[in-house]
Amino acid sequence: MKEVRKTPSKQSPACGATPDWSAWLDAHGAALMLYARQQTRREADAEDVLQEALVQLVQAVESGSFQGGCEQWLSYAYTAIRHLAMDRGRREEVRRNYAARQQEILSEGEEDCPWLACASDSEYLRCRVESLLRSLPKEMAEVVILKIWGEHTFREIAEMTHTNMSTITSRYRYAMQALRKSLEENPIES
Repeated sequence: MKEVRKTPSKQSPACGATPDWSAWLDAHGAALMLYARQQTRREADAEDVLQEALVQLVQAVESGSFQGGCEQWLSYAYTAIRHLAMDRGRREEVRRNYAARQQEILSEGEEDCPWLACASDSEYLRCRVESLLRSLPKEMAEVVILKIWGEHTFREIAEMTHTNMSTITSRYRYAMQALRKSLEENPIES
């Protein structure tokens, strides 16, 4: 029986001990950008998504947390682009739906029932916090209200909503991140 030798696969110059990211990006950047454009609605979004995906890849490789060799970098980048584009699309859809709903309310002259009411809150503060909560997706706002104002544990919330506890904790974490970002961009004035 003849012995079959495997020849080592050619490694790109980017796969050395110190990755040459520039060479790797030169080889794959155009295809990644094309994919990002296909996954998003606008050129600026495609650029942002591609940049975020590349940052994630570099951080994973340089931190040592990346599983696999440089052969998997491209697959990782495509997957990251897809997930980031879907997340961005969902956020935009929520914003559009919220804006459409607010426009409906204004055009109908409908008066909203306030969610929060506290004698010690100023009207401005109540309106601002309520607006922030309303800007969240319904499922996230629900968890925040049950956790903070309802003083329930994540386990209790999971049982009440018939939702996995890890989903509840994720919704709460993402809601807090969104609220924090919104408050950093437009702080509540005293």
